[in-house]
Amino acid sequence: MPELPEVELVKRELSTVQGLTIESVEVSEKVTLGHNSGKLTVIKEPVDIFMNNTENMKIVSLGRRGKYLYFILQNGARVKYLIGHLGMSGAFFHLDSLDDIVEYNFRKHWQVIFRLSDDSMLVYADIRRFGELRTIDRLSDFLPVVRMAPEYDDETAPDHFISAVRHPANAGKAIKAVIMDSTVVTGAGNIYACESLYDAGVLPTRKAGNVSVKRLRDLFRAIVDVFELSLSQGGSTISDYRSSTGGSGEMQNRFKVYQRKICPNGHDITTKVIAGRNTFYCTKCQR
Repeated sequence: MPELPEVELVKRELSTVQGLTIESVEVSEKVTLGHNSGKLTVIKEPVDIFMNNTENMKIVSLGRRGKYLYFILQNGARVKYLIGHLGMSGAFFHLDSLDDIVEYNFRKHWQVIFRLSDDSMLVYADIRRFGELRTIDRLSDFLPVVRMAPEYDDETAPDHFISAVRHPANAGKAIKAVIMDSTVVTGAGNIYACESLYDAGVLPTRKAGNVSVKRLRDLFRAIVDVFELSLSQGGSTISDYRSSTGGSGEMQNRFKVYQRKICPNGHDITTKVIAGRNTFYCTKCQR
């Protein structure tokens, strides 16, 4: 699943759509069939409402909150937010034709096409269709964003992180499960949780209430450092992540524990399921 760095990179690359108008919207047969059977496949509202809220709207700017990407749309006094979540295998592409999507699976599994005023198209492709698109009037209407922790580079984020981790509701949980909660820290999924815990020397199985404030500060710093390293490496490409131009990231080549057998210090990596996700860690380097 794309995490914060990957979504941030997509946002930056999609700056090319800013200023363009969505002239028409086309949805795939899979989306249509899903909605006809009562499922909100990919588009989390009736398709006709989604089209009404996006067609003939100018993309005035883009933003990101945690793992959510959003487009601010405007036509005169009318303003809408188009919010996207990439799920497990979603990707946006800005190109001239579907044929320009190099990877067959993404080309085959396009779900929504936004045809733009310069004759290009913004394509949302999703192999597994776990991603989400929706329109809202204000970000404050969307509870996952309202409840989210400050962004990792916000000056209030470190203190919020420590306070949230040490909240009584989290004290008995594994620290790894806690830092994957977007109300604690934004955008840390399975990969970067494993990597940052290793860098901070904290066992992912340790109860959150047993991690000292000093070590929590070190852990937050490690999360920030891992995010920034990933941004510099173009994100992680494990299987399904692609940039908006179809490119792959290099962060996977810098992993220290995730999907590794030996840590950088030569110790065996242990694997355990925590919060439903395979967790990779070193019992000698982490405590």
